[in-house]
Amino acid sequence: DLHWYPEATGGGARIIDDGTSPAEVVAREQAPRSLWDSTYTETSWITQSSTMGPINLIPREQAKIAAHYPGTALSFTEWNYGGGTDISGGIASADVLGIFGVQGVDLATMWPMNGDEAFTYAAFDAFRSYDGAGAAFGDTSVTATTTDVPDSSVYASLESSDASKLVLVVINKATTAKIAGVVIDHSTVYTKASVYTLTAAGGSKLVAGAALTSVATNAFRYTMPAQSVSVIVPAP
Repeated sequence: DLHWYPEATGGGARIIDDGTSPAEVVAREQAPRSLWDSTYTETSWITQSSTMGPINLIPREQAKIAAHYPGTALSFTEWNYGGGTDISGGIASADVLGIFGVQGVDLATMWPMNGDEAFTYAAFDAFRSYDGAGAAFGDTSVTATTTDVPDSSVYASLESSDASKLVLVVINKATTAKIAGVVIDHSTVYTKASVYTLTAAGGSKLVAGAALTSVATNAFRYTMPAQSVSVIVPAP
């Protein structure tokens, strides 16, 4: 059982406060990579005052469990990435939730750090109620990869009761819009997709956007808004 309040800093400021300077925003949105990315070294006292290099936290802990206590569950019963009033907080929190799922974390509970956590809670909505009426990410994680790890993340799921129900959560950390080519490897042929997006302009709520139409078999082109979390729900 771990508590994880990142020590990463941007422009000398620790990311878990509500600061929104450009440097702090970048540091906050990149900090989730310390949970899993063995090639990423954050700016913090942890990496600067030790020889451990990248933190690579979850694989590091899972390796200890496998070596000494096989089968032990892993939890983060307190965590927060700051920026609860800003889209950067929503982006970081959505990324963390996706990482927890992919990396096999068994339980996690976000601990409120500031008076307003609206964008942090919106990140939960991306997985638990993206349409505002309870539509949710599936219960079965499937492989999803991006060719641009620093600026984007993608998470995908199916539903065990209906393997054709696919939900994607895609994140654009860049300050400019990015065109994503989305290719789906599935026996179901998807011809359209609904989209719900969290941006600064939309406030701390996911907003339904224009539907997508496939450009080839199980292939879509989606322009991710700058600084955004989007939920894409393909349909046959």
